[in-house]
Amino acid sequence: MEGPLHLGNGHEASGASMSLESPPLRARNLRISLKQWKMFHAVIDSGGFFSAADSLHVTQSTVSHAVAKLQEQLGVSLLELKGRKAHITAEGKVLLERSRDLVRNAMELEELAENIRQGWGPEIRLAMEPSFPPELLTLALRTLSSFPQKIRLSVREAAPDQIKAVLQDYTVELAISSRIPVGCSGKHLIDIEHIAVAHPDNPLFALKRNLGLDDLKTQFQIAISGSNDYIASEASRRLPRYERPWNVSSAERAVGMMRHGFGYAWLPAYQTKQWLEENQLRILPLAGGASYQSSLFLVAGRPPAADSAVTAFANALHSCSERFFKRR
Repeated sequence: MEGPLHLGNGHEASGASMSLESPPLRARNLRISLKQWKMFHAVIDSGGFFSAADSLHVTQSTVSHAVAKLQEQLGVSLLELKGRKAHITAEGKVLLERSRDLVRNAMELEELAENIRQGWGPEIRLAMEPSFPPELLTLALRTLSSFPQKIRLSVREAAPDQIKAVLQDYTVELAISSRIPVGCSGKHLIDIEHIAVAHPDNPLFALKRNLGLDDLKTQFQIAISGSNDYIASEASRRLPRYERPWNVSSAERAVGMMRHGFGYAWLPAYQTKQWLEENQLRILPLAGGASYQSSLFLVAGRPPAADSAVTAFANALHSCSERFFKRR
């Protein structure tokens, strides 16, 4: 694996195909500096000129002058004073998000230049649901080890709603999710089998019969934060997760809690094999079946270039997933 893999609470491939470049913008002098936009953002985010100055470690007069000059140069009123508090105008709201994109793109451009100087390619940012096997990421990276530039992958775990947000604001290039948000393109990646498990000492096993939903309601469901679990009540029907979940950060934490005979969990089957063999977990005898499958999709917020590292990494993930599950 060529680059670091960051898991937590991210190169372009060379090719023989012709690249199409955007036509240059018509030259003109820029009147507004990025520094002025950043001070305007600080006033909005901090709730006033004094707090903005404090956060930027400058004087209040510096911020006031920069924002006043910004409004003068634009010929548009961005803020209006009501009493002693500055409020954003309707025109200011229109320009706020576009200017945030401008500052963010400038910062990313500088970071890209520094990465290139050090021999690194652009960072690929990925969000994924916790049920996805992290080992697949390292397998995909290994297949790209021949790239002329070193791959940098930044990964965050997130729930489907969080993934939708980071895709739509382009905080990430790719996501692995059980849902494909409107406006995004996605392709089926893998199916994950989930099984209902508890520690052998859990009182549910003492009932010595098939269990129903009423039995499960006597227990806390231990859920991995960000997961999209279901309770399987019948073979053809799934109900939303029960309303008494105990959220933990990982499957290991969930198993640690269940060792005390406390609660049950739906865990990805690929993670439970060793724990079942070691008799640390036991599959619950649910009347409607103790397993279900969920599909995960590889989703892009906007289509990547055909010869980009994002596309190459996406293709590598797809090619590795089938081999990964055949080994198990």
